[in-house]
Amino acid sequence: MQSTQAWIQPVLWASTGVFLVAVILVSVLWYRREKRIRRGLQKIIEAEGLQGVGNQPLTAAKDVESALKGLFESRSAELTRLRQMESYRRDYVGNVAHELKTPLFSIQGYLDAIMDDPEMEADMRAKFLSKAMKNSNRLGQIVKDLDSITKIESGVMKPDIQPFDMLALVRDVVESLELQASEKQIGMSVNAAGPQFWVEADPTLIRQVITNLGINSIKYGKQEGQTRFKLSHIGERIIVEVADNGIGISTAHVKRIFERFYRVDGDRSRASGGSGLGLSICKHIVEAHGEQIHVISTEGAGSTFSFKLKVAQLAEAVQAPG
Repeated sequence: MQSTQAWIQPVLWASTGVFLVAVILVSVLWYRREKRIRRGLQKIIEAEGLQGVGNQPLTAAKDVESALKGLFESRSAELTRLRQMESYRRDYVGNVAHELKTPLFSIQGYLDAIMDDPEMEADMRAKFLSKAMKNSNRLGQIVKDLDSITKIESGVMKPDIQPFDMLALVRDVVESLELQASEKQIGMSVNAAGPQFWVEADPTLIRQVITNLGINSIKYGKQEGQTRFKLSHIGERIIVEVADNGIGISTAHVKRIFERFYRVDGDRSRASGGSGLGLSICKHIVEAHGEQIHVISTEGAGSTFSFKLKVAQLAEAVQAPG
């Protein structure tokens, strides 16, 4: 019996030693594996540039859990953004196709009618050709406006900032719109508390904004209505306002009028011409100058569009008598 106990005890000690060595070896291997996982996770987090995650070394399971949670949230947000972009792309392509096909089908219809009836009266032929040309011009304007927005968004068309007299530019635009305004007997006025309003901006792009806003006020203005252009100072900015007493915009539509192709009244808007991109172009141009365009409107009472521009640094020197 004693001899049996004598050899069992060493075996137990040996087995215990082997077990402990195995445990230690497994622990070391597990630690090294976990360390590699943490190191790899740390690199991923640093590469992702996640805020608030990965600023400190991942030394505990809690850190790993927090990091993985941060990565998951980041990926979820990215997936949501991509889905929104895809939805926007589909809507945009659909809108472009719809806006382009309307004048195209009209042109095709009028030309087909002329070709199918060689004996068509001269007056009718001239009327159809005139309508086809009108839709052709509208088609060209849509393409032109789309090109402008794309260039501004991509940074290809950058504002050529220079000092110029905003009041002189507004008066010039108003003069160019008088014929269109007279067709609806809309009166146009310019209000400015001063002889000159020098700003730092791109005169060509800002002229496009003023022109688009003016055309918009005429298009949706009431017969014998009024459109008022106003300039005023506020600190280091000049406020430009274009106001009318036209049909106005309902609250439900105000937040969306700067979207591409968005129309409060689609049929009426297309009938009056235009690309459906005028206000969107205004928004992009003003934002390219580091400012925001705003609108206040009451349905049935009219609308006021406004934006600010930086006062020119050389204003005093330019305005001083020679």
